[in-house]
Amino acid sequence: MFEAIHSERLAASPEAVWELWADPARWPEWNQQFERVEGDVLPGAALTVKYRRGGRVRYEVVSLEPQRLLIVEARFPGARLGHEHRLKPRGHDAEVAHRLYVRGPLWPLFALLLGRKRMRASVAAFVERERELVA
Repeated sequence: MFEAIHSERLAASPEAVWELWADPARWPEWNQQFERVEGDVLPGAALTVKYRRGGRVRYEVVSLEPQRLLIVEARFPGARLGHEHRLKPRGHDAEVAHRLYVRGPLWPLFALLLGRKRMRASVAAFVERERELVA
């Protein structure tokens, strides 16, 4: 398995951060790889992501704890790509964490195709962009 993790404390309310995550139509605001996202953040719901570089990927909401945790996964032959969003209130601030992971028997191939360095940079960029959006 490969994973890229980044977390930071933001001077923003946890509710403001959760609003970004709970509305898939806003995901392209903090994930610049996305052109458009359709669907709802509900347990077991399907989300369709249209990437800026082309192609569509179907994700599924595999875990949801409102105001705390959102995990979505895309299934590929022999691998799963997941994005875990964690939110912890810290007084009036929020600790935000993003974790991208690839798991399954063919994870090394998909980690190579997706780019480990790019995945590491993405999780940090998500938090930075969220900081700008909720400030």
